[in-house]
Amino acid sequence: MELAHAQEIFEQLYSGFSGYDIARSEKERMGRQEAATTYGEVIPAAFHDVMLAASPKEGEVFFDLGSGTGKATILAALTFPFSRVVGIELLPGLGDAARQVLGRYDAEIRPRLPPEHQRQRIDFIDGDFLIQDLSEADVLFAHGTCYGPELMGKLTHKLEELKPGARVVMAGQTLASPELVFQKMKVMKTDWGSALAAVYQRR
Repeated sequence: MELAHAQEIFEQLYSGFSGYDIARSEKERMGRQEAATTYGEVIPAAFHDVMLAASPKEGEVFFDLGSGTGKATILAALTFPFSRVVGIELLPGLGDAARQVLGRYDAEIRPRLPPEHQRQRIDFIDGDFLIQDLSEADVLFAHGTCYGPELMGKLTHKLEELKPGARVVMAGQTLASPELVFQKMKVMKTDWGSALAAVYQRR
């Protein structure tokens, strides 16, 4: 799907929707005030540009680690020929919001889209991405600007378990592993400023 059309759908789905408010109340409810749970949102054109650097291919599977209200996951589904897209989110309230958006998409948007979008599977999973099965992922996105050294170490180890050839788009951090080969670096605009996004490929 062309980016302009995808942005129209995206804006329709998220109109009047404040992920920041949901995240704030959910963090208070769960007592999760650590920096790693800081909420942020992607900008469609910037996210699309960074994802192009990972060269998504038809039929591949996309994972978004820390998917929030599902914005990057939904954009990946709309703009690339993935057979399946998966968002994993630690805070259940944000996952619930993503599933509400998905419900609207399935009811109002998907029936009017081409067959490839009819077949596409979209899932939002509640939980810690460090303990989820990522073996199916071909392209994986993570925005880790607020991740501390301990979490980055654990995440790097987790990403070393990806299948050979899988690509990782890591925004806001870099990965140091002989199993993850650096490919390129992009500047990605975000709702709060900009971040460097590095693309890696699993050996």
